Amino acid sequence: MSRVEQMTAALADPRKRRRAYAGLGLLAAVLCVVPQPYVARSKVVPQDVNSLGLGSMTSSYAGGFSGVAALLGGAKQPVDLYLAVARSSEVSGEVIRKLKLVEKGDYASERSARVALDKMVDIHSLTGGIIEVETRSHDSAEAEALTKAYSSAISDRIVALGRDRTERKRRVIEQRFADASAKVAKAETALEAFRRKNNLAAPEAQLGTEISLRAGLQAQLQAKKVELQTLSGFLGPENPRLAAVQSEIASLQGQIGRTARPSTDAAGPNVAGLSAVSGEYVDLYRDYRFAQALYEVYSRSSEEVAVETLAGDTATDVQVIEAARLDADRKFNVPAVAALALLLLLAVFTEVYAPATGIRLPWLSRKDGEGGE
Repeated sequence: MSRVEQMTAALADPRKRRRAYAGLGLLAAVLCVVPQPYVARSKVVPQDVNSLGLGSMTSSYAGGFSGVAALLGGAKQPVDLYLAVARSSEVSGEVIRKLKLVEKGDYASERSARVALDKMVDIHSLTGGIIEVETRSHDSAEAEALTKAYSSAISDRIVALGRDRTERKRRVIEQRFADASAKVAKAETALEAFRRKNNLAAPEAQLGTEISLRAGLQAQLQAKKVELQTLSGFLGPENPRLAAVQSEIASLQGQIGRTARPSTDAAGPNVAGLSAVSGEYVDLYRDYRFAQALYEVYSRSSEEVAVETLAGDTATDVQVIEAARLDADRKFNVPAVAALALLLLLAVFTEVYAPATGIRLPWLSRKDGEGGE
């Protein structure tokens, strides 16, 4: 009789089969708690840059430059990015080097150590952007040490990436800040030169003065015309007073006519002259305001980068909410629990369900099958 036939005959015997179920069940129950598993966990949360008070600096930028400020300011990173950093090979490699897992002989190579750590350590996210490091091992000290090492390595890696990002941002901002300073100086020089050349004040004041002057001349002209019409009713054409009013009217008409022709004197251009140069003047003034606004954005961004650099040197970008610790409740070996559940399900199926429903199984004897029927 072959070994297969012997096993089939043993399974066909109800007593032997039930003894096998009991023995395997007892073995699985023991393996559920022996050796005792331990679970250590730690919770960390990467800090938002805005928590350092830097968000108010970027949000204070005016108008259309808020988009530029948002690009230069540090925005909050998604939790998926921090998970990718925590699960990276750089973090696991740092843990292996820090705990000297290969040097102590715990693992034959760094590759085997990485494979073992992937099985023991689980890194996942919780509500609120919290990253939890969970380590399962049969050695309580090992589980706690691995969890602490992972928390430290994640923090160091995120801080290093933040410093690298700040350094790149600093170089870009310094270059753009120098360009913005040069643009402000160039625009201011061009604007001042145009003002001196055309004897201009501020555009609002210059235009208001010239318009007020022309309006006053026109009012005086209308008053003199009314006076002339009144005097003509009772004075002769050769009356000196009437001749004086006519002379004043001619003078006012000449002044108004000169304001219609572009000209520039010691007081600056008249209305017509100002209209001729106002377009170029407004363009220069707009360029100056634009360069000044850019200079302000990069100036504040430079201060923000300086604060970020200081924060990176004096503080960590990761807060440890819960330090590495062992769970207080009793843990069970998951594979053994699964095997025990499967064994119980198989026993119920073969010993209760199959005989009750008349299902014929290959390893049941014909006598058992007839008894089930």
